[in-house]
Amino acid sequence: MALTLSTKAFALRGVSARKCTVRVYAASTKVAPKFGSKTEAERFKQATGLPAPAVNGKQFPLKLGFTKTNELFVGRLAMVGFAASLIGEILTGQGALAQFGYETGLNGIEVDGLVIGLIAFNLVAAVLPTSQTFVPQEQEAITDRPAGPLQDPRISLLSPKKFFGVQGFGFTKENELFVGRAAQLGFAFSLIGEAVTGKGALAQFDIETGLSLRDTEFGLVVFILFLLFAAINEGSGKFVDDESA
Repeated sequence: MALTLSTKAFALRGVSARKCTVRVYAASTKVAPKFGSKTEAERFKQATGLPAPAVNGKQFPLKLGFTKTNELFVGRLAMVGFAASLIGEILTGQGALAQFGYETGLNGIEVDGLVIGLIAFNLVAAVLPTSQTFVPQEQEAITDRPAGPLQDPRISLLSPKKFFGVQGFGFTKENELFVGRAAQLGFAFSLIGEAVTGKGALAQFDIETGLSLRDTEFGLVVFILFLLFAAINEGSGKFVDDESA
């Protein structure tokens, strides 16, 4: 009888020990929360080549700072905005600031102050210690980037692809970043020129070259069509892809 009771007690202790072991194992193998939706993250990375931004598991939050994702977004926005302003200037004869003032009813001084205030806000927000500029992930991404002309003095205009960070003609991520940066600079200088001269980007180009607006429009269309044809016809008739794509 005593042997039977001791056997049962030992069996109960074994079951209890196994339960504790299962609890400990389950706790140790608990899956960590994943980075948002895997499908959305993969779709974003496939479209942009960049990791999908997330804060507390939420996708695509507003992130103030100098980051790769923001640079890509601002570059695309500058390309679309610059193109739309040129189309508006062809139709109305007014530059981007004048078009904005016409649409909102603001005068030139108010529009200039609004643009300067927007630029100052974004600049200050980007350099704050709490911005996304200084998070560890962005700092690690900077160290992984290939050296440019500012980091390596041996890179000069004699090697234009390395100097500008492009891969020749084609729809590639590097080329998109370069065109976006060029659009940002061009749009910014056109706004400064319009604030000084009161003329839009095409009219400023006419002053500098002596060409008429009709000649400028024709040259712009030819330039766009040439780049489009060169991008989609790289000798083999195929799109140029990145090695990492």
